[in-house]
Amino acid sequence: MASDAHSAFDNQFSSRTAALPPLNTRRNPIFPTKNQPTPATPVAPPQPTGHLPVRASAVAQLQPAFLAPQPIELGTLTAGPDRVMTYFQRLQTQVQQTLSDQIVPVRLAGHLSVLAVAAVILGLSQMTLPDWNISLASLSTNVLQGTGADTEQNIDTPADTVTIANESASLQPSVIPFTLKTETPTQNVANSVSIPVIPRQDIEVYTVKPGDTVIDIAYRFGLQPETIMWANSEIEQDPDSLSIGDPLNILPTNGVLHIARPGDTLSSLAAKYKVSVADIVGYPGNSLIDAGKIAVGTQLIVPGGSKDFVTPQYAATVSGAAPEDGLKGVGSFSWPVGGQVSQQYWRGHPAVDISSWTGNPVKAADSGHVVSVTSGGWGGGYGNHVIIDHGNGFVSLYAHMSSIFVRQGENVSRSDQIGLVGNTGNSTGPHLHFEIRYQGVQRNPASYLP
Repeated sequence: MASDAHSAFDNQFSSRTAALPPLNTRRNPIFPTKNQPTPATPVAPPQPTGHLPVRASAVAQLQPAFLAPQPIELGTLTAGPDRVMTYFQRLQTQVQQTLSDQIVPVRLAGHLSVLAVAAVILGLSQMTLPDWNISLASLSTNVLQGTGADTEQNIDTPADTVTIANESASLQPSVIPFTLKTETPTQNVANSVSIPVIPRQDIEVYTVKPGDTVIDIAYRFGLQPETIMWANSEIEQDPDSLSIGDPLNILPTNGVLHIARPGDTLSSLAAKYKVSVADIVGYPGNSLIDAGKIAVGTQLIVPGGSKDFVTPQYAATVSGAAPEDGLKGVGSFSWPVGGQVSQQYWRGHPAVDISSWTGNPVKAADSGHVVSVTSGGWGGGYGNHVIIDHGNGFVSLYAHMSSIFVRQGENVSRSDQIGLVGNTGNSTGPHLHFEIRYQGVQRNPASYLP
């Protein structure tokens, strides 16, 4: 049947082409030329006998309707240019409509966003930022000195450079001045009249609170820590024996508090405390009517007086010697715990107290051999404490810990955790009491810490 259909089609096509005029006599309907020969007799276009079948495929089924193959009429093969142009215009219209509905809005939005970014960049490039010539060092100095009212006038004034410590030096002890100003403080009132404040002349009693230290209390009242010691016999030999709730005598000035005993005279007291008799008699707080008589039990303030200082004797001693093959340190130390220095080294406290929270890890300041571990008791006031021999003449002590993680005879490396911060022993709050000893003598830890 297929061969018969092809034969019929070939015969039909041959009969149609035979009826066409010769090529040199045909008129070009699309691109006409001059002097085209006119055929003698017009030839009627052949009538279509049907549509050519178009096989549908899977691809054709997925195409849009306007792109799908359409049946071609045989009559269009010889149709005029108008019908061909109409077909292409309709196809172009449908393509443009599809593109405008899906792509153009996205493309337009992209163009607009690019233009917006370019406009912002152009605007920022044309802006001129103000030049604020503010000296940070000057501001910091003014704030620390409390001259906030004069800040505007001092902004452009050169000031001393304020050095900010780096992170490694964040635990450096702050300097507490022992040289005190003797200027009389004044009080400003609303009418701008300066009225001098009369300093106190009597002895004040202060109750120790949690976290207090001798040096902190002394600084709070503008005194030297030795004055607190010499006015309170309970802590004179050991300032670290301070306990919460203890009453302390606070003198109005630096000096010594003396309780008169039988046989005391003003001349003997002046010689003992290295002052003159006039200093004792002339002090208003003593109220001496008869300079030749001193009643037993009388409290006398000796302004400017001093005693022979006795170095406190601490109970924590090395209970063992480091072996020859023990781990040795390098001679430089790191901070054993993070926190704030609540009491620094002074002759009444040959150590550094670092206040922190209970449970903060305590680490070995340098490599060495654990020669002493004391826990579960008073520990001579140290509470739970550890002593490490670094094998080079240095020994470090860590006191008042809540827990201890090492044992005697153990080697530890630098920064190894040895315990936790606590409040054991004679302590007014959670902190670490840290000592560095060289050849058995307590040294200032700040001289060896970064």
